[in-house]
Amino acid sequence: MKSTSIIRSLTLGLALLMLCPALAAANVLNMHLDYNRFLDDQGNTIMLMDYQALYRNLMFLAHSGGYFAQLEVSVQIANADSVILEQTVTDNIGVSNKHDTASTRKSYLNRLAYTLPESTQNVTFRATDKNSGALFFWQEDVLALPPATRISDIELNSHVYADSSNYLQKFQRNKVVYEPLPSILLSKTYSEYAYIYLELYCPPADLQSSYMLNLSLETDGQIVMDEYLDSSFGATTDALSLKIPLADLAPGKYSGTVTISAGETTESSDFELVLSEDIEQRYRVFEDIEDEYNLMRYFMVGVAPNWSSMDSDSKNRYVNNFWQNMAAKSQMSEDDIMKLVDDRVKYANKNYSSLRAGWTSDMGRIYIRNGAPADIETGTSSDDTRFVRKDYQIWKYNSGTKPVYLFIDIQMNNNYRLYYVKGDTMENSNPDYKSYLGNEFDDSLLRN
Repeated sequence: MKSTSIIRSLTLGLALLMLCPALAAANVLNMHLDYNRFLDDQGNTIMLMDYQALYRNLMFLAHSGGYFAQLEVSVQIANADSVILEQTVTDNIGVSNKHDTASTRKSYLNRLAYTLPESTQNVTFRATDKNSGALFFWQEDVLALPPATRISDIELNSHVYADSSNYLQKFQRNKVVYEPLPSILLSKTYSEYAYIYLELYCPPADLQSSYMLNLSLETDGQIVMDEYLDSSFGATTDALSLKIPLADLAPGKYSGTVTISAGETTESSDFELVLSEDIEQRYRVFEDIEDEYNLMRYFMVGVAPNWSSMDSDSKNRYVNNFWQNMAAKSQMSEDDIMKLVDDRVKYANKNYSSLRAGWTSDMGRIYIRNGAPADIETGTSSDDTRFVRKDYQIWKYNSGTKPVYLFIDIQMNNNYRLYYVKGDTMENSNPDYKSYLGNEFDDSLLRN
């Protein structure tokens, strides 16, 4: 694995950088580049170039209801003074949520593939943010793999999962997505494993012969992983994906090596990995995780799968992911969505509490989910019911499906219960709601 995860703008002289730091920073595009080499069925070297840019490092402009960045990428492959290949592609990157444009976790990822001749090639990669003019530049001599090699480069992956759709199709192999990690930086906070993808090559005459594979990982001269695998070649190209557990690894830089021993041949391929452990922002309204889950259910259809069997860390991750997704769908930042929900919980506790906390009441639930109604009608049931007179409130909203809610104070203790709803599929009506109101109740009050 050859990884470039540093901004390169070598054409800017050191003196210029020192004299004009603001100008230099403005012209440099922060992004990551990695390339890996594999053999095709004819023994040709295929170079996969993966590049990645955090959304926050790109300039997005508002247009047609969304936010768009444009990246112009140019690749040149040359041998001495002879240009073998030149290609320019334009990546149009769009997001619907303004807050995504400043995200430190979301990024744009793309891959280009090239066939290399059997010699050393000088490869140049340029990427320009068309909206800001910022430039990323990378150049390196790349050697084709020997046709008789037994092992490819090591591709570091952040996620591996089955997916036969067109999503991330460039990164699919046999209906499995291998998301590359050009930055080589992986957070223990969000990932349980690092994945490596590699290919082993075998001449047809050696099929079914055995080999031994060794995966080692070290940091600061100490070996922290040393695993062996005995197997045999089942095809001229064997694709392998190996998992590296991260739980017991400390943050830091790691050097890895995969070595294959087949007969009298031994070959190795190296990779690097940098682990971080972020201080995860915790998004919560309540300290009690079960109260938080009950609050989240106000916005959920159904229940979280296996909530009761999750451990504490899993529940915390689930809660964080839930509110982050809520923020994205609401076109708000995480902090803004949490403040909004927290303010509504406090309002519900202040105004709808009776025998229990206001946020757990029917009125509290509707208020927390929908906010303040556009109109509230109050009244009292007639004398021709089988119950004593009851106070009721009708809440009406003007947005969305214009829902209507009828609450009745059955016990006359300010604990209004929801008995009728229209325009909200997350709530149910009591079919006997009219028996609490009497024959004189005007049904037109429930229209919106």
